[in-house]
Formats: sequence, structure tokens, C-alpha cells
Amino acid sequence: MLNSGEKIFMAVITGEFLLGILVNGFIALVNCIDWVKSKKLSPGDLILVSLAISRIGLSSTIMCNSYLIEISTNELITNQVRMIDVFFLLTHSSNIWFATVLSIFYFLKITNFSNPLFLWMKWRIGRMLFILLWGPWISSLSIGFLMMEKMYYYANLINIGNKRNGSQEVQVSKNMFIMLQTLFGLLTLIPFALSTISFSLFILSLWRHTQQMQLNATGSRDPSTEAHIRAMKAMSSFLILFLLYYVGFFFNYGNHSAVKSKLIFLSSMAIMLLYPFGHSLVLILWNSKLRKAAQRVSWLMKCFQRGSHLQALWVPLRIIGHFLVGGKSSGCL
Repeated sequence: MLNSGEKIFMAVITGEFLLGILVNGFIALVNCIDWVKSKKLSPGDLILVSLAISRIGLSSTIMCNSYLIEISTNELITNQVRMIDVFFLLTHSSNIWFATVLSIFYFLKITNFSNPLFLWMKWRIGRMLFILLWGPWISSLSIGFLMMEKMYYYANLINIGNKRNGSQEVQVSKNMFIMLQTLFGLLTLIPFALSTISFSLFILSLWRHTQQMQLNATGSRDPSTEAHIRAMKAMSSFLILFLLYYVGFFFNYGNHSAVKSKLIFLSSMAIMLLYPFGHSLVLILWNSKLRKAAQRVSWLMKCFQRGSHLQALWVPLRIIGHFLVGGKSSGCL
């Protein structure tokens, strides 16, 4: 049974999970409706849909892992834990790489450099998107699965060695297990490093653009500057939330003494869930299309609140129909 503190964290985790499903489901729904209307999906929208779906999967996996802690003493759930680890690896890797590709995409789309390599990538980004989106993820996933199998192997040797009191065998297995965990963590740092580089180049591009605007004696708040600032806010929020996510990830999967405490385990899960929910919320506020769609939904909800309770049952269908026909917020339906 969970104590009062653990019940509070479970309530927080449940709330974050529901908000994450709502926010990411909204991103995927708006872009898919736009896809149906226009018969095409832009590269940026394709990344957003892929990222939203992966974050729904990540939130669901973290949620299942959190509820599984209540029956963690049952030896019959070993296969269930392993299955959750597989889904976590799938969603964890895709989430990080898709967010990194999104950062690189907006970096190439917004900034301007005269470097030949930059110009070539800016021109080819649309054609290279499929490779950028799926290539690194599949590669990291393949390496991650191999490492996971090895970690399970050495974890099993540790358990057998503890039962046989084989201290030397246990120590060797522990060293190999820690080394594999470290390498797995370094795989996560690669996309984080790429996002950090993109963020640094964003700052450099903004600084150069501001200097040029000052030399030309024009205002510093032109559309290009605004786009730079909005993109930097989105990327900085991603980096901050990803660092928090990685702290929770370390306590859950890199510190076995911490995992034994349900309170620390659940608090770490709550920290991890901030990332798939918080960054997607920032993307809605930053992306003009998603922001306008959110405003329309808010307006429609206010209109339906003035009607009867029976009308409220048709709110989801009417909202979807409103987007499909391209309705405008000129008055209540």
C-alpha cells in the first residue's frame, strides 16, 4: 500500500499524464485535420505529429511504470516490467530524437548564415527530413536494444551471484552493468548536444541580425527578430525540461538504491512527466497555427457553456467539424 506522500505523487503523476495526453493529442489532431483539408503535410507539421504521438506513448509508459510500483514485490510481473522497458526505450529514443530534429529544422528555417554547408542543408532539409527523422532513431534504438539485453544478462548474473555468495562474480557483473548504463546515458547526450549547438547558433544568428539592424538604423523588432526570439524560447524550454527529465531518468534507471524507495521513484516519475507535457504546451503557445486553434477551441467551449448540458455532449464532434469546414470565431454556433 502507498502512504500519504506516495498517494500525493500518484495524483500528480495522473494529472500530468492526463494533461500530456490532452496537449499532445491536440497537436496531433490539429495537424491531422489540416492534413485532411489541404491534402498535404508540411515538414514541420510532420515532425510535430511524430513528436506528439511519441510523447503520448512516453507518457503512457511512464504512467504504467508508476502504477506498477504498487505490485513491485510480485515476482510474476518480471515479464511485464521487461515489456514496459521495451516500450520505454521505443518512446524515450523517438521522443528525444524527434525533438532534436524539430530544433534543427527550425534552426535551418529561421537563421541565415553564408556557410556553404548551412546553405546546402537549408536547401535540402525537406528532402532529407525522412532520413533525419527516422535514421538516427532507428540507429540509437538498435544500439539501445543490444545494451538492454546485455544489462538484463548482467542483472541476472548479479542476482545469481548474490544467492551463491559469489562476491567476485557479482562485482564484475556490477562493473559491466554500470558501464552499459553509462554508455546508454551517453547515447541520450548526443541529441542533447545537437540541440545545444542549434541553440547556440540561434543566439549567434540573433546577435548578428541585431547588429545588422542597428547598422542600418532600423528597428530591432522586425519579423525575423521576433521569429528568432520565439524559437529561442521554445528551444530553451526544451533544454531545461529535458535536463529535468534526465535527472528523473537517472534516479529511476541509474541509481538502484533510489529505486528501492517508492517515494523517490514516484517523485522522479513526476519530474520526467513534466517534459512531454511542458514542452508540448510551449510548442502550442509558440506555433501560430496551434495557438490560433487553441484560441478557437477556447472560444467554442465558452459558447457551448452557454447552452444546455445536452449540447455539451456534442462539443468534441462540433469542434472537429468546425476545423474541417474552416469555421471562424465570428459568433457562437
